[in-house]
Amino acid sequence: MLRKIKTPEQMQKKKHRDQIIVGTAMIFLLTISVLGYSLISNITGSGSSVASELGLKFVRQNGLWKTTIGNTEFGFQNLPSEVSNVSINGSFNLTQYLNKPMYFVNPNENYVEVLNNIGRYALRYQEACIANETCNGDLPTKTCDDNLIIFKQSDKNAVYQYRNCVYILGDSTRSADAFLYKVLGIN
Repeated sequence: MLRKIKTPEQMQKKKHRDQIIVGTAMIFLLTISVLGYSLISNITGSGSSVASELGLKFVRQNGLWKTTIGNTEFGFQNLPSEVSNVSINGSFNLTQYLNKPMYFVNPNENYVEVLNNIGRYALRYQEACIANETCNGDLPTKTCDDNLIIFKQSDKNAVYQYRNCVYILGDSTRSADAFLYKVLGIN
């Protein structure tokens, strides 16, 4: 069987038509995939949920409960009601950290939450060692005259203060949230 000879104009028309078909198919696939993703996100619950506590509206986004105080957004792992049984002893407020260095002793994965919420108010932040304790690495040694946030293992979930040292004990996720709520005046 012989193929019909085509003119350059006919070949150009066919090429243009094929490009339009492929382009339209790509746009259709992209549109359907975006719509499908948004629908699946809503169905699987990875969308947001809302809670109202202590006069604030909390919205669940990306694994955090987010609320806005003034014009500033803050994020927490737990709602205030979920950390109400964490023992808190001390006088905490945001001005303690305003334009002052902040140091973390024994930071774990939850120090990031503290840092994300109040680190923006500090002059700077870094890991440190507390005086009279064994220190790993080349870290500065600080005392309770400095703003230290110390994470310690414990069977009890608690937050307490000794001078400028804040001790976050036990389940550091819950205790850190309790500390943050107290610092921000959400209690």
